[in-house]
Amino acid sequence: MKTDDLISLMAASNHPVDTGWLSRATWLSALIALIATAGLVLLTLGVRHDIASAWMTLPVIAKVLLGASIAAVALSVFQSSLRPGLKPARLLWLMAVPVGLIAGWAFISLSQAPFDQWSALTFGRSWRACLIAVPLYAICPFVVLLALARRGAPVNGHLTGLCAGMASAGLAAIAYSLHCPDDSAPFLGSWYPLAMAATAGLGALLFPRVVRW
Repeated sequence: MKTDDLISLMAASNHPVDTGWLSRATWLSALIALIATAGLVLLTLGVRHDIASAWMTLPVIAKVLLGASIAAVALSVFQSSLRPGLKPARLLWLMAVPVGLIAGWAFISLSQAPFDQWSALTFGRSWRACLIAVPLYAICPFVVLLALARRGAPVNGHLTGLCAGMASAGLAAIAYSLHCPDDSAPFLGSWYPLAMAATAGLGALLFPRVVRW
């Protein structure tokens, strides 16, 4: 076969590459993982007893918004990190915005409360449960994102793992808010970000060991 004929044959079979499927798959997978994680929380811990009255209060809404905003940024960076040639890390700073807002709210709450109440406001009744539950329930979405990453081509495993862990923790935080009985701003500003950061760190460590291309 002549070179010109080979080129013509290759050009004839050339089809546009769908580069958006990873993005669509990421958001769909996250939605499915969120539903599954919420189901696990309800099956294992149950819903908080006052959910009907508490669901639309500012603290519970803040928990959901914190988890959702962190997950949204992390998922955006995650799906971009699966395609070589992009620079998704420049968006990571956006995660600091919701955390900073929550920290500011916590600081104001403590400044307006008597000093002898600071400990109760910060630790609540379930700070240990929060530190354990968020990373534990994050396993479900993390496994889903791990499976999706195997379909991509991550060139920075630590970055992809960090974002997968952070996104998974954000989704887990939304699900855990169905049960979490502590609503103070200092509690939310302390233990939720710490649990998310721990999960992100574990993701950054584990991901490169299990995903290579």
